[in-house]
Order: sequence, then C-alpha cells, then structure tokens
Amino acid sequence: MTSEEKRRKWAWWGVFAAVPVLVVAFHWTAARPGMAFSGSDLRYFFFGVREAVASALRQGELPLWQRGFHMGYPLVADPQAAVFAPTTWLTLPWDAPRALTIATLLHLTIAGWGMAAWMRLRGLAPASGLLAAVLFALGAKQTVHIIHWNFAATTAFWPWMLAGLEGFSAQRRSRWLLLAAVATALAWLGGSPQMAHFGCIVAGLYALRIAVDLWPTRRSDAAWAVAIVPIGFVLASVLILPTLELTRMGPRSVVVDYSFVTSWRWPDAWGLALYVLPHAYGDGRWGLNLWEATGYVGIPALALCAAAPARRRGVILFAVLALLGPWLALGEGAPLHLHWLFYKILPGYGSFRVPTRGLLVTAFAVALLAAEGLEALRRDPTRARLARSLAVLAAVAALALLLPRLPGFPFDPATTRTTTWFTLMMAGLGALWVAAAWRGLRGAVAGVAMVALAFYEPWYLFSRFNDVSPAVAERPALRDFAKFMPPAPAPRRVAVVAKWGGSINSPLRNGWEGTMGYGPMSVSRVRELLEGTRRDEVVRLGAMDGDATFPSANPASRLWPLLATPVVVSDQPQPALARFFVGMREWERPLTGFRAPALPRVFWTGSWEVAPDVEVTGPLLRAAAGDRAVLAEPPPGLPPPGPPEGPVAAEEIRVDGPSLQATVVAPRDGLAVILDPFYPGWTATVDGKPAPILRADFAFQAVPVPEGTHELRLTYRNRWVTLGAAVSLGTLAVLVGALWMRSRRLRREPATATAA
Repeated sequence: MTSEEKRRKWAWWGVFAAVPVLVVAFHWTAARPGMAFSGSDLRYFFFGVREAVASALRQGELPLWQRGFHMGYPLVADPQAAVFAPTTWLTLPWDAPRALTIATLLHLTIAGWGMAAWMRLRGLAPASGLLAAVLFALGAKQTVHIIHWNFAATTAFWPWMLAGLEGFSAQRRSRWLLLAAVATALAWLGGSPQMAHFGCIVAGLYALRIAVDLWPTRRSDAAWAVAIVPIGFVLASVLILPTLELTRMGPRSVVVDYSFVTSWRWPDAWGLALYVLPHAYGDGRWGLNLWEATGYVGIPALALCAAAPARRRGVILFAVLALLGPWLALGEGAPLHLHWLFYKILPGYGSFRVPTRGLLVTAFAVALLAAEGLEALRRDPTRARLARSLAVLAAVAALALLLPRLPGFPFDPATTRTTTWFTLMMAGLGALWVAAAWRGLRGAVAGVAMVALAFYEPWYLFSRFNDVSPAVAERPALRDFAKFMPPAPAPRRVAVVAKWGGSINSPLRNGWEGTMGYGPMSVSRVRELLEGTRRDEVVRLGAMDGDATFPSANPASRLWPLLATPVVVSDQPQPALARFFVGMREWERPLTGFRAPALPRVFWTGSWEVAPDVEVTGPLLRAAAGDRAVLAEPPPGLPPPGPPEGPVAAEEIRVDGPSLQATVVAPRDGLAVILDPFYPGWTATVDGKPAPILRADFAFQAVPVPEGTHELRLTYRNRWVTLGAAVSLGTLAVLVGALWMRSRRLRREPATATAA
C-alpha cells in the first residue's frame, strides 16, 4: 500500500469517526444525558407505543395485542411500533423518551455512515463523502421530521441499499448483494412504510441503471442487481405479512380515495419559494405545518448540484428524482397530473398521503449530486462548471429579493425579511467558495470549507426546531385519575374525549385500556361504531377519504353502552353523564371524569338476532340493553334463541395483553358476549374445551355457553408473525446459499480459464 493509499484510508476513517460527532453536536440539546426529543407526535403517540413494546419485550414476549387505544389491535402488526427493528431492542434499558432520542441519533449516524460508504464506493474523496453525509443526515427535511422518529429509522438504510448495489457493480462480490438485501429489509422494519416504499423505488431504479452496465458482460449479474431489492422486501415478511392483515381489517381495507392521498400537499407552487427563503413560512398562514411544507436542501448545495458531471453514472437519474419531489409535492395540482398518475399506476403509492414527504427523496438525491459537484470542482474546475454554480447562486439571491415583492406572496413578511438576509449571506459565502476554487483552492481545505457551510446552514435554521425536555418530565397525563382505576388485571377501560394532545393516548401509557386514541391503525368496525355514536347510526365506511387517525365519538349516545367504557374523560361539558372528578387541565379547560352507561366487559345473554351490517343499527340499539346480542350470521349448531334476558355480568374478569379469562354464569344456554374487537387469531375455550368465536354486536365477540358456571378463556396468537418469520428466515437462508454458490462458481472460473 502506497503512502497515498494509506493517507486516503485514514482520511476515510476520519470521515466515519466525524459523522457521530457531527450528529451529536447538531442535536446537542437532546443528546445531553437525561434529555429527550419531545415533539407532538413523539409525546402523543410514539412514547406510549414504545412503552407498550418495551414492556412486552422485557418480559420475553412479543407485544401481540395492545389494549390502550382504539379498543385494541395487534401491536406487533403496527409498522410504527418497529417491534423487529434492531434499535428497538438495543434501547430497551432506557425509558421511552430517552430510548427514542438515542435511537434517532443512532439512525442519523447510520444514515451518515451509509452516505459516506456509498460515496467511497463511487470513487469520491473523503470530503465529498462527508458532505453527502451531512446534507442527508442533518438536512432540513430529516431534521424537521424527528417528531416522526420512524422516518429516520427507515431512511437510515436508503444509502446502504445503494451502497450495496454500487459495491456489487464495482467488485461483483456477493457480499454487496447481501448488504443491499439486508438494508432493504431493515428499511421496512424501521417503521415507516411510506419511506421504505420510496427507498425501494429509488434503489430499484438505480438497480436498473446498474443492470444496463452489467448486462453486456454477465447477464446473471444484471438479473441479481434487479432482483435484490424485491428479495430484501421478502426478507421483511415477519413484519409485512401481519401488517397486511391489520391493513385488511382496518380503514384502508377499501379503496383509498384520491382526496386522502393528495391531502397535506403544497397548497400551490409557492412551496418552491421555501427552497430559497427557508424561514419565510413564519406564522403558518400558508395552511401547512413547517415539517411537511419545507423542502429546503441548502443554497451552496444547489450550486454544487449544477456542477455535477452528467456523464457520471446515476447523475441524470438522481437529477430527475430531485425534480420529482417538488413536482409531486403539489399533489392534485402537480403539472401534467403526475401525482394522480402515480396514484393510479405505481403499486403501493396510492396508500400514502402527504405528497410533500417525497421531498425526502429530493434531499437524498441532492446529497449525491452535491457530493459529485464538489468532487468535480475540486478535481477539474472548468469554466463551465464554475459558471453554472455561480449562475445558480446569483439566481437564488435574485429570487430571494424578488419573490416577496410578487403579488400573492403568501408568507409572513417579518420572517421573510430575516430569511432574505440569511439567503443573501449563504449565496455570498457560496460565491466566495466558488471564486476560491476558480483561483486554485483545492484538496481537503476546499472540501472541509464546504462541509462547514453545509453543516452550519441547517444547524442555524432548524437545529432548534424540535422540542427538547428532560426525559423524566415526559410522564403520561391523567395520573391524577389513577386512583379511580381498578387494579390490574381487572378491566379498566377509559375513553378520552378531549382536544388532541398528550391525554388522548394516556390510557395506553398508564397501562389502562383505551376506547379512543390517536394513531393511524385500528380495526375498521371499531372505528365505524365509534363514529356511529355521533348520530346513533352505524354507517359503513366507503373509500377512505379522511384521516382515520382521529376517531370521534359521543359518550351520550344510545350505542355507547356497547363499548363497555364506564369512564369518560373530557374537557367538554357532558350534561347527560354524571361527573365524578375534576382533574388537571392540559389546554384551556380542565379534564373532567364522567360516569357513562356501559355494559359489562363480559356478560351472558340469553337471546340473539341475526342482522347484516347494512341493517345493523336498529338491532344494535336494542342490544345496547344487554339482554340480547346481534350476530353477523346464524350460529351453527345452536338451538333457537330464547326470550331476551340478561345481561349477567361475568365474574373475576382478568385481561392481560393477548389473553382474557372470566367466570361466566349462564342461567340457561346462551352466549357469552366479550366486548373486545373481533379479529382473526383469537381462540376460545370453555372449561378447557375449544369453542367457536362468533362476531357479535357488529365489532365484538361472542362464545356459545351452556347452562351453568363456566371458565371462559380467550387467547390471541398472530399466525402471520410465525409464518412471516419462517418466510424471512427461509429467504435469508436461500439467499445466503445462492450467493455462496455464486461466489464459489466465480472463484472456479479463473482456474478453469487458466487450465484451458
């Protein structure tokens, strides 16, 4: 190894060592011991989910069934729980706020390492690799989305997918294919299906580009390159298969309406102005929150992109991807109806809303293009490249001055003036760097100077965007209501009907059971029944055209007793309910506890009637008294129903995650009704003997019981997790075996050729 090679090797080691240092420095307020990111979605959703996951894993169990919100569903099948992500297991020793903060910092570091490794395989210098790492891992779009920690947990593996493909193209070694496949699987396990979908599209397109180069020399290698990303998708079957079942049982089981897919788009093309006026957003008058609105990638980075050599592999592809992000961010207003075409044609794309999240792909593409541009300007600063970079900087400065003066400018004037000065400063610093490159600035000095600019820019603009607080301060709300809850394992279901905030999922965080809640996953019939309480009428959901994250309900409804929820916490008057406690306030009004009419959680009833879902409202209103049940179909093997009688509450009801036990006293043959969601995977026994589970009262369960006293037990198991684990392990074994055979065959080819 020559001295130059040694120097370059140590320089790359310096880059990999610098990445975690820069990540911690950028997010120092949260990285400090005892501190935690505490933004809205973290506090209101992810903390509770992580606590439920960690509690189960610490007991050596998978979190099969959660009962804390939306009346329950299999948490192991919720991708945002990230049950199978390695960082979930690595951060078990910490409480949820600190664990998610450490995991976020680790994922940003992994993203930076991946970008550096990819740039190294592309033959770039260490400074260019560090620039790409900073632009992607610490860029604006990544930073503002820390409240969605699963975005970083997924996008962290994008560059590793590309690095695997790049390494395979350069060296033809099988281990690079294995890296690409495993990185693809880890992206899906990270917890954001939308980001994993985007990453697979990018990697798949790059694989096609690589296959074009590989095809003339070895067609089997071209086939491997194209197939490896789909193989990585199959490797994640342990999560994907149960998620598909939950999706089928949830609100997205029917067609997702385009109005939902295009929601939270850029209201108009003024979103492009945020590329040159990053803080013009100001007071939010534009109608979109900043973390979804911004696509800012950095002003010097834009100038470097203009210098990227078009002949370098992938540069044209990533230039198109960079432009595609803001194009699709306009949603239904996108030119040529491109977003609508993606919704219709591209598999999977029609399930995701918020078109502006595609701007993360733009940020990823810009990181590559800027690194290529920096490399070109440092190695071969031609007049054309330098002129293009200066032209971009001049255009940015001119736009920063011109845009606020145009009619219809929608952003806050005060913040626009401030950000205009910042834009002019960054354009000026970028121009000074280009001028220095023109005058002979070369080598590491030029690279480090640009990296410093790329780090300072998002740090100044966005590093203080995310809320940070002491981890111990992020305790669940409604602790003052704990004295009214029966001790576990007795049922203790609570409905929080209040302004969206930390209290909405606090039953989950407090270890109670929750009827309401905040989260994108639920059982669709449960949501339909909750929404039905608003008008005392159950209406089946059609095509999903709104946000299912926020179901609403009326606890004074005649249907409410079917929800078996005697405790309602509300910040609104509930004149039909009896008030029993006035607690602390979260927003303007105090949170007040009310007693609501509720059927027993498990009870015997002596009668039933059969009604299809389209005609279920009338029978359900009658069943709310508990003296009968409504079945979805005639029960096989049961005698005709007797006269209405009941409810007879079960005794010694015990609930614990994926199991429920109760003693049912039946005056005569009838049904034990269990007001838990009907869902595949539940099995029942009566006195230890298997018994069928019927769908009752539209969304719940019932088990036939004969006259007498019986021990009822229900247990949940998710067969798709078991099957998915088998598919994942089997695919991994087959992949490793096939790659080993490929490597062995390639090693034998040179020997055969030499002998010939």
